[in-house]
Amino acid sequence: MIESAIYTDGSRSVRIGVERIDTWQEDTEVILNFPHVVELADNCLFMRFSRSQHAIADEEPHRDAFSTDDGESWGDPPPGMEFGGGSLGYLRDGTIMRLEHNTVEANRRTWDKHAGPFHLAMQEDDPTFLVRTWRSNGEPIESLEFKIDGLPWKTASYQTYAKILDLDDGSLLAAMEAQVGPPRMTDKILDDGRHRWAITMTTFIVRSRDRGRTWDFVTAFRPEELNLVYGGGDLPVDEGLTEADLVVAANGDILCVNRTGSYSPMWQTRSTDGGHTWGTPAPVGWQGVKPRLNLLPNGVLTCAAGRGGYGHPQVTHVMISVDGTGNHWEAPFGFHTGPGCSYTSTLVRDGKLHVVFSDSDFTRPFGTHNLPSQRIRRAVISVETHND
Repeated sequence: MIESAIYTDGSRSVRIGVERIDTWQEDTEVILNFPHVVELADNCLFMRFSRSQHAIADEEPHRDAFSTDDGESWGDPPPGMEFGGGSLGYLRDGTIMRLEHNTVEANRRTWDKHAGPFHLAMQEDDPTFLVRTWRSNGEPIESLEFKIDGLPWKTASYQTYAKILDLDDGSLLAAMEAQVGPPRMTDKILDDGRHRWAITMTTFIVRSRDRGRTWDFVTAFRPEELNLVYGGGDLPVDEGLTEADLVVAANGDILCVNRTGSYSPMWQTRSTDGGHTWGTPAPVGWQGVKPRLNLLPNGVLTCAAGRGGYGHPQVTHVMISVDGTGNHWEAPFGFHTGPGCSYTSTLVRDGKLHVVFSDSDFTRPFGTHNLPSQRIRRAVISVETHND
């Protein structure tokens, strides 16, 4: 593990270092993956995580946990409290909003993994989406179903990962993703006998001008319209543009950063006019899944991600933009070089970045890496600036 590193852009330097890593959940019988943390009032946290080997043909169950002391101890959530995945936003009025991870119809359907991947089973023509809101203490306010006005395709499957941005003009901005048309079955056979399918995800931007009650289509980044290749050999990316996150950068630009696969680099798209128009996606140079973006109080922009192109086990890392604009990303700071899923949740506390990650066998059978236990952990990372 790298304990600290110094980066500079010529005008200021950033020292990034691991202050401590502690364990939030631990199990000696099942694999733990995919931590998803929701921040609530009065130092309370809600966390959902998977309790299963990933990418298997069976169902992957999850568990919910609740902390009243900012992660120092954990127990069961209060009765009825439930936060799943999706696009999460902490709004200016103190409420919490989430665009559900899947469509209403996808949540109703049964998914037989032996018959094909999620994005084959969940293709639909007229999607209905769900937005939910809570008070800061986790008390539900309302759930609303909605359509997205202006979707330019007919049949697709949908999911969402990015945070919801509450912009200065009062509108809300989010990024969603679609597999437009069914994925393609390849000749590759997985260890359990299933075929591998090729997906080509499209990320698209949506905006709400009435605080989440209705949403309009803004634009889409379609892989078939872009030259998504990387490296000296112009290798094609693996999965299109998927698992986006959004952030308002230090200069006011809005950035959308995407996963493109397990081994291809993340790509970034920029808006300079509040999310109304967008540039052309471009690679950031470093790979990662489910990027999590945070602009720290000192103006440093961070991106937590990671994946196993460095080999197995994987690397979970934080990448920084020294000037906070995302015009240049430094080489990643790899704070966890053991196994795990590299899907993270991030919190900011007293100017420090807290990254919640898994230390687990992930897609490998239990015991593959001879870990003493499977863990969900929290890394406290200091990011200090100095003028050169």
